[in-house]
Amino acid sequence: MSDLCSPMIMILDDEADAFWCFERLMRKLRGNFRCTDSSVGVETQLTSLASVIHILDPKLHQHIEALGGGDYLFAFRMLMVLFRREFSFGDSLYLWEMMWALEYDPDLYCMYEEPESMGRSEGSKKPKSSRQFGKFERENMKNGGNVGDQGPVPISVFLVASVLKEKSTKLLTEARGLDDVVKILNDITGNLDAKKACTGAMKLHKRYLRKVKTA
Repeated sequence: MSDLCSPMIMILDDEADAFWCFERLMRKLRGNFRCTDSSVGVETQLTSLASVIHILDPKLHQHIEALGGGDYLFAFRMLMVLFRREFSFGDSLYLWEMMWALEYDPDLYCMYEEPESMGRSEGSKKPKSSRQFGKFERENMKNGGNVGDQGPVPISVFLVASVLKEKSTKLLTEARGLDDVVKILNDITGNLDAKKACTGAMKLHKRYLRKVKTA
């Protein structure tokens, strides 16, 4: 969790502000850290990632499965710490801001409040214009972005998918085992462009929604 906390400590001079920012971030990401006897929280996103790659790049998915990586555990770190180790410090902050803006839902804050606070604000809710939502969220609202019963696929999954697509040629030609997959992905650390990654993720998201809709 230090990967998630360190930006708050470095940017905010007031330790109390840093704590509450981190606390709210963990509320948003808490599903990733929930573990049971049978599953790890981030497993849902890994399953969604497998489904996205299977739909958008069947050849790559088949190759990864043949290598024994069909569970996509090699992407575990990217999703758990929101790409903090794949991007430079500055780019990772830029990426976070873009992700949260694209996924923005004006009602989402209610999920992070205490139940009694939610109850008090329930009566004052008004229908919201789609313009109040982020671009990624608007696409989900228009087309639906569900995978089975899991709900909309988060943008973080499409960011990982965009990285895999960018490295697909190398993965297909050079990866002969899971160690090779991990090495190829580790080589990108600090060398990714946040804006390019988000643009790629949005393009994949649109393609995914079209394919799911026509399937």
